This record gives sequence, C-alpha cells and structure tokens, in this order.
Amino acid sequence: MRDIQKNNQVKYDWANKVILIAEDIYTSTRYYQAALKKTNSVILVAKNGQEAVEMVENNKDIDLVLMDIHMPELNGFEATRKIKKINHNIPIVMQTAYILSGEEDKSYEAGCDDFLTKPIQLNKLLSVVNNYL
Repeated sequence: MRDIQKNNQVKYDWANKVILIAEDIYTSTRYYQAALKKTNSVILVAKNGQEAVEMVENNKDIDLVLMDIHMPELNGFEATRKIKKINHNIPIVMQTAYILSGEEDKSYEAGCDDFLTKPIQLNKLLSVVNNYL
C-alpha cells in the first residue's frame, strides 16, 4: 500500500492487490470499478453472495472484499460468515443503500471489518480500503 500526496489529492497505489466487488447492481459495480481503476489494483466481480464465496475459495490472492448486504442467492451476512470461515484474515467492507435498523450491528456480528452506506463518497471508499491494504 502506498499513498502519494499530489496537489492536495491522495493517489493510492495498490499494485498487486486484488479486490473482490460482491455486488448485484450493475451501476454500483461500475462505480466501484471506476473508483478503483486508478489504484492499480486487480478488480474481480461477483454478482451474488454465493459467487463471492466461491471466488474466495478458489482465489487465495484476494486481499479485500467489498460486500453488498442485499444480494440474490446468498445475502451479504451469510456470504461474509462463509468467507471468514475460509479466510478469517480477509478484510470485508460491508455496504448497503438500505440502512435498516440493526444492519450495521448484524454486519459486524457476521464478521465484517468495516461498514459503508450508499451513496458512498469516493474519498471515503478509498480511505477505508486503504486502511486494510
């Protein structure tokens, strides 16, 4: 992890870091991809919780997971629990557009390491990811 200050803007360089985006909404996925593009990280995408679990099982190089709560097949809580059983050290940042009472607490109980609410501001996203990479 390296962050470089240039013109009062932080530039993140996460070369050789692999980030898995677990998100079923295409526009959200595109936002994350665009936000992370300049970081030099490798981006993988899972369209549901089950696919995210399988990707972590089959790819030991994943350094961080951005996990949506509300996804088909396996929600973010269950996917997080399963991923943490596979690799308890992998940081998982849970995010949601629908902040319901208790969701943040449920996220931490499931094993997530951090929590973001949508719409996610670019600087906040990069700062939180940087904390774990």
